[in-house]
Amino acid sequence: MLPLYNFHSHSHHCDGKESMEEYVKAAIDKKFKAFGFSAHSPLPFPNEWSLTPEGFRRYVQDALYLKEKYGSKINLYLGLEIDFIPGHSDDFDAFVRNTPLDYSIGSVHLVREKESGKIWFIDGPVEGYIKGVDDIFDGDYKAAVTAFYQQTIQMLNTQKLDIIGHIDKVKMHNKQRWFSTAEKWYQDLIDETLQAVKENGCIVELNTRGVYSGKTDEYFPSTDILYKCLELDIPMMVNTDAHHPDQLTMHFDEGHALLKKVGFKKVRTPFGEIEI
Repeated sequence: MLPLYNFHSHSHHCDGKESMEEYVKAAIDKKFKAFGFSAHSPLPFPNEWSLTPEGFRRYVQDALYLKEKYGSKINLYLGLEIDFIPGHSDDFDAFVRNTPLDYSIGSVHLVREKESGKIWFIDGPVEGYIKGVDDIFDGDYKAAVTAFYQQTIQMLNTQKLDIIGHIDKVKMHNKQRWFSTAEKWYQDLIDETLQAVKENGCIVELNTRGVYSGKTDEYFPSTDILYKCLELDIPMMVNTDAHHPDQLTMHFDEGHALLKKVGFKKVRTPFGEIEI
């Protein structure tokens, strides 16, 4: 039986539900081998999803307390999902240097248009996704998607991260309506992004949240990208991006089954490799 693990989770400290301890208790009940906390890093502007500076301190304190309290029952890890927004977010080193992090997830949820400096939020309701493309990129989805991947590549080449989160999340609301992921320009962006992943030694997560939440028809990343990762020998892992303790194992088995079908023989986690 594949050991249970999850390194992408969000509690009440950011945009998740329930306390961190409830996640730990649920993980223990499910006989997890390892579990990681990964709250959204603080950002220099008001929002509804990330830690505040004071909340960040409480988050770290809670994680260290729980690691001590439950250390004999489960392997717990303190992580952080760090947003990369050029000109706005702190360098990842600032978090790693000042916090006893066990790992980091680098993600792009907010895309900054270079000329105007305006920010497109890709992770909210579909109406905001569309309005962002219309207002910031003059309705040009190719330009908007290109900006997302260019920002992702910049993150990979300038920051230190262990795991890259939902690498193709820009497709979430698309469902092939405004752009086709099969087009050459899109596949070229994927190839360039994966080359940066390879060169910087990151783990790519298979993130199941889009499917079990009903927002997408396929995982992040899509199956064609999984084949590219296999060809490039890029390590993979499965995370559920849980925002509630009930979501800790959502599509966990299905995600690993897909990786095995593609040809992966093992996954890599911050605590080591697992055969699948």
